[in-house]
Amino acid sequence: MAKIIIDHENCDGAECGECVDVCPMEILVIDGEKIKVQNAEECNECEVCIDVCPNDCIEVDE
Repeated sequence: MAKIIIDHENCDGAECGECVDVCPMEILVIDGEKIKVQNAEECNECEVCIDVCPNDCIEVDE
């Protein structure tokens, strides 16, 4: 199972949300003003969320 780490200190959260828009597995969701991880066990580790994050706030560990 992938471990998805979001650096909330540098994340723009709901103001950005690009990672949420591109996640094909719908692992990342907007909860209030923050990006949160749901159903991490379904992550296929495609890392597209990492590629689109303008602040390099997402890390995916296998």
